[in-house]
Amino acid sequence: MNFKYKWWGKGDLDASFGLFFDGFSKIFTAVGIMLFVFGMPVSLVIGKMLPAIGLISFLGNFWYFYEAKELAKKEKRHDVTSQPFGIGGPITLSWIFLIMGPVYWKTGDSNLAFQVGLAAGFIGGLIEILGAFIGNFLIDFIPKSALLGNLASGAFVWLSISGILVVFNKPEIAVLPLLIVIMSYLGNFNLKIKIPAGILAIILGTFISWANGYMNFDKLITSFNYIGFYTPNFFIKDIFIGLKEINSYLPVIIPLQIANFLTTLQGVESAKLAGDSYPQKRSMLMDGLFTLIGSLIGNPFPTTVYYGHPGWKSIDARAGYSLVVGITYLLIGFTGISGVMMNIIPYEVVMILLIFVGLTVTVDTFEKIDKKYFSVILISLLPIVAELIKTLVNSAINSTGIDINSIPVENFQNFNLPMNGLNILGSGAFLSSLLIACWLACLIDKDHKKAFLFGLILSFCSCIGLIHNDKIAFLPKQGLYISISYLIISLFSFKIIISKFKCPLKKEKEEKTNA
Repeated sequence: MNFKYKWWGKGDLDASFGLFFDGFSKIFTAVGIMLFVFGMPVSLVIGKMLPAIGLISFLGNFWYFYEAKELAKKEKRHDVTSQPFGIGGPITLSWIFLIMGPVYWKTGDSNLAFQVGLAAGFIGGLIEILGAFIGNFLIDFIPKSALLGNLASGAFVWLSISGILVVFNKPEIAVLPLLIVIMSYLGNFNLKIKIPAGILAIILGTFISWANGYMNFDKLITSFNYIGFYTPNFFIKDIFIGLKEINSYLPVIIPLQIANFLTTLQGVESAKLAGDSYPQKRSMLMDGLFTLIGSLIGNPFPTTVYYGHPGWKSIDARAGYSLVVGITYLLIGFTGISGVMMNIIPYEVVMILLIFVGLTVTVDTFEKIDKKYFSVILISLLPIVAELIKTLVNSAINSTGIDINSIPVENFQNFNLPMNGLNILGSGAFLSSLLIACWLACLIDKDHKKAFLFGLILSFCSCIGLIHNDKIAFLPKQGLYISISYLIISLFSFKIIISKFKCPLKKEKEEKTNA
């Protein structure tokens, strides 16, 4: 008897809405920031980026639809659920604020910011592909508390803190919806209505913004001019241009992409635990390929398998939701309708959902790990907070038309602003955050071999400007001092390793003497 997989289950409709709003809220926010905060041209964002995002999201979701179908056929099961896929969450805002934004603020050239973003995506794709072969090794080598702490810190700072600043920038439209989301999702308060609190917040915020005149019909009517038919193009030459400017952003790209491919790995593992065993290496390779191909056609943002497979499986979703979401992304990306949506729903309101995501990831991390590792999470938070403050200060000064590099550091010190400290701690923050957290976690576990290795890695990275410096350079002055400090602390662990090695030899010698 021929088995025919029924790929639409009773939970696929709910899963379609859930996955779409999960993924599209990130894209929506990214588009809003690029258009309304950075002031990037509509022709660049809607005409070049969104078609590529739409196509790559469709291809990825279609692949995971096909993958689920093949697994169902192989195991003759109807209850196979596809893996959720899309543009990475925290990584997307990090890409905007830490790579594309700084280029745009420094040069005022939106096309160069786009090119550097594409180059970052291209390198990120290569790292994801490499991750398919070394992912298991890294999961064994990197302490879980450090990895989770780094992810939580990034989410808390670049989703929750930066998001809540955006919300309070327009308190008249976004604070009340934010409080409703907090009350419902975090306070477990029953609103006694059938609409999910997140959707209610968006509806309420949109209504208020139209009622008080923040949104207006003139802009909405104008946005219909953006509707058309947009197709992706190849941007290979642009990637090569972006690669010339990429060195100073490698300390951001490398740890973020390591975290990204480990997210895919963890997503595949969660699917396996839920009963759907997908090939681990293949999923990681495909994510890397989608990121790589996406960069070639205009999408700067990395892609990944999302968390959430067990949740969708629990409501009897199968593979249909992946197909529906993929087609929806394709239509939005190719038609330019997102420009209309941006002029109906203010991006400050959509940011509310990302604030909640950042808080949830952070709370979940504290719940998952032993309390002895809480200090690991907190120490990993410090460089990333410094990076946020540094970004805000740079943006504030650049907004006046003054080049921050032309201002002597002493001027900042006169106003008790430790700008030099922000520059050092905030440069390469994601990588230093991860490595310092790894070093501390190993000390807590009394694993001095790994603590010694992480101390050496910190020293090396500081020595070449990969961390604590705004660009890669051999033996940068301040980086050298910090490199020596890391080397010294690694020697403490090395001394313990040697003493443990000597003890058995000494004991054996004493036994021979006594005999």
